[in-house]
Amino acid sequence: MAGVSVASASFALNGQPGVADDTRRRILAAAQELGYRANAQAQALRRGRTTTYGFVVRNFANPFFLDVLSGAEEVAIAAGATLLAVDSRYSLDRERGHVQEMAGQRLAGLAIAPVGTGESIRLWQELRPGAPVAAVNASVARITGVCRVRPDNRAAVELPMRRLAGLGHTSVAFLSAPRRLMADPDRLRQFRRQCRALGLRGTVVYSPLTITDVQQAAAVLLAGPDAPTAVITNSDYTAHAVYKAARELRLRVGPDVSVVGHDDLPTSELLDPPLATIRLDRKEMGRALMRRLLGEVAPDDYIAPVELISRASLQSPAGPARTLEPPGSSSVINRLVSP
Repeated sequence: MAGVSVASASFALNGQPGVADDTRRRILAAAQELGYRANAQAQALRRGRTTTYGFVVRNFANPFFLDVLSGAEEVAIAAGATLLAVDSRYSLDRERGHVQEMAGQRLAGLAIAPVGTGESIRLWQELRPGAPVAAVNASVARITGVCRVRPDNRAAVELPMRRLAGLGHTSVAFLSAPRRLMADPDRLRQFRRQCRALGLRGTVVYSPLTITDVQQAAAVLLAGPDAPTAVITNSDYTAHAVYKAARELRLRVGPDVSVVGHDDLPTSELLDPPLATIRLDRKEMGRALMRRLLGEVAPDDYIAPVELISRASLQSPAGPARTLEPPGSSSVINRLVSP
């Protein structure tokens, strides 16, 4: 329609030199009239590369991941890249299926908030050798060739633990995903260390991280004879479920049971009472993630700084204060309160 060669049309449509301005305008006008759009998959096959990157998330219901995605997309758009995001819903099989599909489409790189120990990262490395991969909120300690983007997990646990001990709490629970689905065991290890160092009695609650499951697990925990006076959750999202369980039991969040979240979502200070939480820059985590996949910075680990935001859900226990046990004499109880 433009009366030019395929090569000239390609140069013009891709903004490359070698075509006169008048010819370029004629080609672009013909493309617009025909409704022509380039086939990105065909371009990727011809060039042997693509500008589309994958992002596999384990729980899109948690707004934390939406903020990370927003930051990553910001950098991707600026670089002319596309980000394809999918949800594994805490399913290992679903996660592997997503990774296989993305590798089959020869995506340029993969970001993943993995389920469990990160075996899907090994799958990606087998199917797309040399293509970059970054793990979000996961330790994946035994996997090489992957950069990690995560919060400062040591500080994220130590800050609320020391605050709770200072307020007079002697019994604290820690919410965790079930062992086979746990992606960041370093947080749990830090909880155990702090229990020993501060002389606290610790309970680890393993539960699927849905609102319904966490609410049921928290209700069983808080109704028990040795119920803790504080609960540290893995996210503000699951902290909401602890609030629901406490109200179901007519317990006051704050005086009867302190609750500490993680992520400082915009809704957290609107809860009744406002939720004490760990604040971090979620969008900056996404930006750091995408810069590493694009090769704009070295593929090293990115550790997001954190701070404790103290709000009314974090208070001294209502009952009589008990004397803290000396360091080294505490016990950490593993309790599975939900399947």
